Amino acid sequence: MKNLFRLLIILLVILLLATVLWWFFGRGNSNALWQIVSQQCVPNQQKNHGPAPCLKVDLAEGYVLFKDSKGSYHDLVMPTEKVSGIESSILQTAQARPYFALAWNNREHISTEIGKPLKDAWVSLAVNSKYGRSQNQLHIHVACLRQDVYYALGEQAQKIDQQWRPLSVKLVGHQYLARKLVGTDLTKEDPFQLLRHYVVDQGDNISNYGLALTVSPQGEMLLLANRLKLTDLNLGSAGEIQDYQCGLAGN
Repeated sequence: MKNLFRLLIILLVILLLATVLWWFFGRGNSNALWQIVSQQCVPNQQKNHGPAPCLKVDLAEGYVLFKDSKGSYHDLVMPTEKVSGIESSILQTAQARPYFALAWNNREHISTEIGKPLKDAWVSLAVNSKYGRSQNQLHIHVACLRQDVYYALGEQAQKIDQQWRPLSVKLVGHQYLARKLVGTDLTKEDPFQLLRHYVVDQGDNISNYGLALTVSPQGEMLLLANRLKLTDLNLGSAGEIQDYQCGLAGN
């Protein structure tokens, strides 16, 4: 029994070490997305009135829509200004743009790619924590939910209220917090601000958290957040609840 326990400890240490090594050496060029936005999409829009290689560049609203190469049905919404990620102080100012609202308003492009309308409850938005992302430019993942997550949230939706509380079930093997929004206006209820208020009350740091938006079968908007926890191999990557192949649509 002692040997088995010792082996488990050794395996855990190896996994944690591998995670740390990936963070420092395995992420590649962490400015790749910002370089695409600032050196290609925005200049092309300004000079040639074309967004390529982005799908869309909205200079007035300050964001781009970009087709991610990872997965068939997976878009990114990113600021046209330099915003590092969920931890950026820019997102906590009164002048912060409603990036979640902008991303949600562009969800229809996934439907266009798939070639059929998608229920809002099938679609999700996700931002990973500072430690669970590979890029240092804020990017909101727009994609379908994983089927298992969709069904789990459907069963839990009636238990979720307008306070951050732990879900009674794990999603993708990890513990999540959840809360409902009062309405469906993401400019009035900005997800970044709502998570920040909770994190500050907890004496924590928002950089440790991933954040996601989904819709219940009843049409209520739900926020999900998962916190960095290395012992659970959880880096706060909320994007893990998404399915870039959109199995819910029968693909």
